[in-house]
Amino acid sequence: MPSLQHNYRNQGRGTRLLTPQLDETLIYNREQALQILDHVQKSLLSSRHRGKLLLARTAIYEALGDPKMLESALETAKEVKTAHAAALVAVAYHHHGRIKEALQWNEIAYKRPHDPGWEIDLNYLNTLLFRDDWPKAWKILLGLKKRMVHAAYLETWNGKPSVLPVSIISEGGFGDIIHTSRYIPLMNAPATIYLPPFFFDSGFVDLARRQPWMPPIKLLTETPQNIPAVGFFDFPAVFETTPKTVPGSPIWIADPERVEFFNNKLQRTDFPRVGFCREARAIETPLCPKGVYRALTTEQVDSIAAAISEHASLVDLQYGSNPDLKSWEDNAALIQNLDLVITVDTANMHLAASMGKKVWTILSGASDWKFGLSGETCVWYPTMRLFRNDAFGFDNAVQKVIAAIGDGQLGDTRK
Repeated sequence: MPSLQHNYRNQGRGTRLLTPQLDETLIYNREQALQILDHVQKSLLSSRHRGKLLLARTAIYEALGDPKMLESALETAKEVKTAHAAALVAVAYHHHGRIKEALQWNEIAYKRPHDPGWEIDLNYLNTLLFRDDWPKAWKILLGLKKRMVHAAYLETWNGKPSVLPVSIISEGGFGDIIHTSRYIPLMNAPATIYLPPFFFDSGFVDLARRQPWMPPIKLLTETPQNIPAVGFFDFPAVFETTPKTVPGSPIWIADPERVEFFNNKLQRTDFPRVGFCREARAIETPLCPKGVYRALTTEQVDSIAAAISEHASLVDLQYGSNPDLKSWEDNAALIQNLDLVITVDTANMHLAASMGKKVWTILSGASDWKFGLSGETCVWYPTMRLFRNDAFGFDNAVQKVIAAIGDGQLGDTRK
C-alpha cells in the first residue's frame, strides 16, 4: 500500500483514503490500520490537509471499533461542513447507542450536497425507518434500487396480481432472506428464487426447499432477463408495509430425522434447554475486536454461559464451535429441540424466531432499525424479547440478560 505522503504527492489531495477505486483495498488488517491512524494523528499537527485527515481519522476509528470515533467525529464536524462529515457523526452516535442523536445527524447529512444513491441516502432511509415513516422510506428505497445490478436490466415487479412468472433476486445474507421471506406466501404471481452459490453450499437452500410455501430456487446466474424481478429487500416496499401491517412469518420447519438426532444427543433434563449464539460473521467488521458490534467478548460469553448453566441446560448454537452443526439443516433441527435461544443479532436469531421459538436478542448500541428505538418487543417477531445496550458495545445489555436469568425468568420459557 502506498504511503499517505505518496497519495498526497501524486493526487494533490488525500482522497484515496476516503474514496478507494474498484478492487482497491486500502487497509488489510488491524495492525496496518493502527499504523495509518498513528501517521494521520502526527500529520494533523502540521498538514494543510487537516479536514481530510480528520475525516480519515474518524473513518479509521469506526473501522477499528474504537469509541474515540465519537469525539473525533464531533471535532471533524466543527471544521468540515460536508455531508460525509455529518454522516460520520451519525454513525458514531449510533455505535454509542445514542440513536435519536444519530438520526438528527443523518438528516443533516442528507440535506447537504452529496452524491445520490449511496451511503448518505441509505442512512437517511434508515432514519425514516427508525422513525416509523416507512411509506416515505420505501419510496426512497425503490428509487435507490434503480441503481442496483438487477434493476439495471430487469423490469421491476410492482406487486400486482399476475399469471406471468416473477423472479425473486438474492439480497443480503442468510438472516435477511429468512426475515423477508415472510412476504413470499403473499405473492399473487408464480415465482422463482435466484441465489448465489454460497446459499447452496451451506445447506441453506436445502432448508428453504423444505418449507412447503417456498417457491423453486435456482442459481443466481440462471436469472432470466425477460421477466419482472423483485429483490428480497424490495418486499416491504412493494407490499407497502407499515409497523402496524407487518406480516407474520410462516413457521419454518426442520428435518424430522435431524430433529430426532439432536433430541437423542442432548442432555436429558427437567430444566429448559437454552441455545446460545455469541457472534455473527466477522466478515462485516473484519478490523473490529469482539464486543463492539455483532460479537460478544470472551468475558461476556463466559458470564452469560455461567448464568445459563446455573438455571438451565446450556446448548452451544454457534456454528464453527459445535461440531454437530454442519449445515443450516442442522441449525434448524437443533433449534427445534430448544425452549429458548439467547443470541446477538445474527441469522440464527431470525431462524429461531421464524420457527416460533422464544428468543432473547442481545443488541449492541449499534442496533438495527428493525428493532425500533425502544422497548423489549419487536414488531417482526412476536416471540422475541430485546435486551438493549444504551452505550457503546454490549456491556449493559449483557448485564440485563444475566439479571433476567438470575431472577428466574428462564423458567417462563418452557413449552
